[in-house]
Amino acid sequence: MRWRLRLPILAEVWLCVWLSVWLCVGLCASCAHGPAGVALHVEANVPEATVWVDDVLVGSASEWAHEGRHLRAGFHRIEIRAPGFYSVFQEIEQPDGGRASVKAQLRPLLE
Repeated sequence: MRWRLRLPILAEVWLCVWLSVWLCVGLCASCAHGPAGVALHVEANVPEATVWVDDVLVGSASEWAHEGRHLRAGFHRIEIRAPGFYSVFQEIEQPDGGRASVKAQLRPLLE
């Protein structure tokens, strides 16, 4: 008899997103033997806003505010999103060891 774990679709989607973020952002940038990467710091006026790097969800703005996080060097498209607010986009391109900062002033949606 084979056992198979069945998860609700939302749990499967969440698991896929989490694994993608961990593999793409976490391993690429934080590998001790690899390049130093880019230190990214995010400031947003809406702390519960989400941070998207190259169209991949990487966490909340409050998680990226204090010490920031590391990305692989090169070009990245950063998006800060929050429900009820217009998104803020910024493109960065930094060499290894570079630092980048995104200051997002999210504006409420007009109704």
